Amino acid sequence: SFRLALLPTAMAAGAAVLFVHGPDAVSGRRPSSGALAGRFVVAARALAPGEVALRAPALGALLHEQHQGRRCDWCFCALGSTSGSVGKSLRCSRCKAVFYCGRACQEADWKAGHKIECGARSILEQALEASCLRGGDAALKDALLAARCVRASSAAAATAATSAGSSSRSGLLSDLETLEGRLEADEQSVFRHIADVVATSVPQLLPGATEGSAAQAVFDALCRFRNNNFAVVDELFLALGAGCFPHAAALNHSCAPNCLLAYELTPGQAPHQVVRVMENIAEGAELTHSYVELALPSWERQASLQEVYGFSCACSSCSSGAHTLTDTKLVAGAGEVGAVLRAPSGAYAEYASAPPPRCPLPPAPPSAERDVALARADALINEAAGEEAAEKELSLLNEVCRLRSRWLNPRHMDLAEAHAVAHKAAMAAGDWAEAAEHCQRVVEQYLEVYPVWHPMIGIQMHVLAELRESAGASKEALSWYRRALDILRLTHGEKHSMVEDLRGRLRELS
Repeated sequence: SFRLALLPTAMAAGAAVLFVHGPDAVSGRRPSSGALAGRFVVAARALAPGEVALRAPALGALLHEQHQGRRCDWCFCALGSTSGSVGKSLRCSRCKAVFYCGRACQEADWKAGHKIECGARSILEQALEASCLRGGDAALKDALLAARCVRASSAAAATAATSAGSSSRSGLLSDLETLEGRLEADEQSVFRHIADVVATSVPQLLPGATEGSAAQAVFDALCRFRNNNFAVVDELFLALGAGCFPHAAALNHSCAPNCLLAYELTPGQAPHQVVRVMENIAEGAELTHSYVELALPSWERQASLQEVYGFSCACSSCSSGAHTLTDTKLVAGAGEVGAVLRAPSGAYAEYASAPPPRCPLPPAPPSAERDVALARADALINEAAGEEAAEKELSLLNEVCRLRSRWLNPRHMDLAEAHAVAHKAAMAAGDWAEAAEHCQRVVEQYLEVYPVWHPMIGIQMHVLAELRESAGASKEALSWYRRALDILRLTHGEKHSMVEDLRGRLRELS
């Protein structure tokens, strides 16, 4: 059996979606991923590209350590980036562990739970270290985020129980599938250990709970986090932190997704997750996004999904073989005479005689000359990674690109990696001509491996347009600006600063 649950209109952009609760069927239909899902999401009405299907604040979110002191611990905005806040970022005077872009965020975080965490954080950190728990800062972050989500979920559930028709804008921990009983023994032991440390050393993180119930609540949260939490990313889709967003966790995976997950970072507010529609979705059709990197060959995506999420993808892309041609290009040698792949050791020469499952090509014929050249390219890319002089680094990476271009298909994933790294090095060196050439190769690769609407295509096209404009190629720049705008207005929204900047460039060049 199944049931439909209409999301509250406050976050559902006009009741755009329905949650489907049940084994995996609505009128005999399975979730598109093939996963044995307990719930999935369908369109309550026809949805068009660019629409927001879901918008919800985090149940709990935590900034990554490398961004602390650079971004606000509440809203995740860059410190000094908000209007009137330059030079006025605030630091908690008590724990000195968190930073804010302004008073509004500091007050919001204090009310949301920092008043509970402030004195407990250092005690928890010391207790975790004393327990010799592996993971260091990661264990601390897991413990803090679990406690935050338990508190927020309990408060929301209590409010819903006493207010008719009320429901959580963020969702509840109980909405998430748990992996308890399916985790490896070592991982489950770590979760138990973290939960016990929280319950015994800092019971104030879960007010009103007994030691036993606190430990179980934290353990339960960690088991639900395992496959359900999200990386909170910025406008360039670089990870800033981790967050729990139960509503969007109901979306299943597809290697041909029709939705994109993005985040709105606004001073004074916790990060909000936004599910944007990227393709026309008919009423009743399922909403999906990708759980894995789509630039990978299909067999690597399949292996990752099986290992991390426990299912074999049966989406339209995987079942139809739509990616066979792209898979071939990602691994083929020059001339597509066979696959040129690394063995587990990393060496091309040790590549086994049998290709990975689902690889569309047999191994390329043996070639000592090729293997030596590619091994040299690997050595050079490692040398470049440790080179401090940008010009020297770029020179090394250009040689890597030359060697790999000689022996690999133009779309081979190892050659694509070399062009991407060389592009960054050229930008750092201020060599705009080289940067533009490598950027062009990156754009071509993205057009091959990603859906046509993918934000990384639009972002890279934007960069390429700026490089072409700086070189005086205004006509070519105009074309790239237009193509970037067509994508980013969908992925980022019409009012985003990147979209407004693109419109400004187009006006000036037209």
